Amino acid sequence: MATNNKETIIDRYLAAVSELLPAKLRKDTVTEIRSLIQDSLDDRSKAEGHAPDDEMMAAVLKEFGSPEKIVAPYLPEKYLIGPRLYPTFILVLKIALPVIAVLVLVTSWLGSIPLTSMTAVEFITGLAKSLGNSLSAVVQAFGNIVLIFAILQWAVPEFKIAIKEKEWNPHSLKAIDRPNKIKRGELIAEIVFTFIALIIFNFYLDRIGIYNNFDGQWTFTPVLTDAFTPYIPWLSLLWILTILLDVLVLRKGAWQTGTRLFSIVVSALNIAIAVSLIKNISLVYTLEGAIGWLGGIGMLKSLLNQFLLLALGISIVVSAVKIVQMIYQIIRVKVSVPEKIVQ
Repeated sequence: MATNNKETIIDRYLAAVSELLPAKLRKDTVTEIRSLIQDSLDDRSKAEGHAPDDEMMAAVLKEFGSPEKIVAPYLPEKYLIGPRLYPTFILVLKIALPVIAVLVLVTSWLGSIPLTSMTAVEFITGLAKSLGNSLSAVVQAFGNIVLIFAILQWAVPEFKIAIKEKEWNPHSLKAIDRPNKIKRGELIAEIVFTFIALIIFNFYLDRIGIYNNFDGQWTFTPVLTDAFTPYIPWLSLLWILTILLDVLVLRKGAWQTGTRLFSIVVSALNIAIAVSLIKNISLVYTLEGAIGWLGGIGMLKSLLNQFLLLALGISIVVSAVKIVQMIYQIIRVKVSVPEKIVQ
């Protein structure tokens, strides 16, 4: 057996372990591992009836595994999107990326390819350009979605998996009232699609319009008028607040008084914008020059106005109901808390 002044195989093992650990975890973790090894070594020494030697130490270390293996449970997470969030991430990608790819491919194709007197070379060149634009949009969308989920992974504690738990007691779990429970999938989907809307209306507003074929030539006509421009900052504010609210609710893991008040503000802003749009629905968009003889004052715009008014009306009703629900839950919590204290 090695003497006390000689470096042992266990010392070398712990030194290797120490090098793999972050500085803030090194001291406590090495001490814990040293204690585990020593306990195992003492048990083996008693069982074999002789003092520990190099062979016995090597056998014990072999049972513990390599330094990399024993250190793994103590290391912090290294993934960008964790296993709890990954299924939702894949679901959003499956929905968003194909839609974006098709939309960009169609708009790019219709906007740049003349359908008359087109040679084979022009057709192939145009198609390649459209596919390139579609691929670029998909890559950009993928990057944005990854960024959103990475932020959620970092910002919401419940998405992180604690590999090492100390004396966790199941009875320490807090009971959650059903009205306070959240639907993570819906919140995450809302964050992603709200972010996409924010990007489109702030950076690609000039691409929102109608593609039409006049005399064999495809043309693009914007449908949003200058009257719609003042709404963009307000819509952007609404969407940013919606994303912040969803992130806060995800981070808290349940609805609380603060997030409910925040939700009331967001819903009220949504109602205000919707009411304003209803008053000016005929001014914020036009179909003139985009659909031929029907024009901007034709039958189609009348039908479209009715549809938009219905959609905005539904949005107002949903927001109003949500405000009432949030106020009810706030009052309910305020009333029930004193009763629990008295009990």
